[in-house]
Amino acid sequence: MTIQEFENKCFKDLSSLYSDLEILKLCRYAYLEYFGSQWPVIILDKDQEIDNRRSSLFKNYLKQLTLGVPYQYIFGYCEFHGLSLMVGDGVLIPRPETEELVDWIIEDFKDQKALNILDACCGSGAISIALSKYLNSARITGVDSSEKALQYALKNDKIHESRLEWVQKDIFQYTPKVKFDIIVSNPPYIRALEKKEMHKTVIDNEPHSALFVSDTDPLIFYKRLGSIFKSNTPDHSVMYLECNQFLKRDLIELYTPEFIVESRNDFRMNFRMLKLSKRK
Repeated sequence: MTIQEFENKCFKDLSSLYSDLEILKLCRYAYLEYFGSQWPVIILDKDQEIDNRRSSLFKNYLKQLTLGVPYQYIFGYCEFHGLSLMVGDGVLIPRPETEELVDWIIEDFKDQKALNILDACCGSGAISIALSKYLNSARITGVDSSEKALQYALKNDKIHESRLEWVQKDIFQYTPKVKFDIIVSNPPYIRALEKKEMHKTVIDNEPHSALFVSDTDPLIFYKRLGSIFKSNTPDHSVMYLECNQFLKRDLIELYTPEFIVESRNDFRMNFRMLKLSKRK
């Protein structure tokens, strides 16, 4: 099989699942994964034969893609904020939008020491581990109800030598044992009615418990987080939240006038983040 033949087969087999641009990106991810730093030179000659060892890898990759498996699950990792994080069945794949939430916290607290941080609904540990690389003296606790997700968080913690604390607990049952200076969360926030707008590979593979909330009470996690923030944190504490772009008004109404609320858009210019501070 040549490079060109692989690409042709990708377009033939994946056209029902992905756009042409997405298919090109999926091909590039495979070149980068299986050829490493050699890939830019190799694909200039698309008539070049792929050796037998790599050919089996490319064939398996395409087979998994046709079944709707996300490429991150196939490779077993994803990139997040410059880190390689293990992901797989049962854990949410971290998104680029969440990197911007991390950036906001680093921007506000990069010069502060001895911070206590809670990452609620921490999943693979992406936010916690990324923050630990910039806020070196911070004590960070990740909480999630999913045993599978925390298994990945523990593996990622070990790989990156973050030495963080992980707690398996439903956030609705969790009561902080310390006073957190910062709470950060990317909780489930997609309404059931929005499923029809989502990619089939997400619906079929990623854990619904980390993605979806009911149409009747879509702010359920934000209400709980607001309660924790109000009752279990000191007056100087701040909370950062990733949010559903369609629920900005509802969220701001939920938190004002009790808290000072700031919002930010993501790189696609959609509303995506809130920062809450306590009124003095």
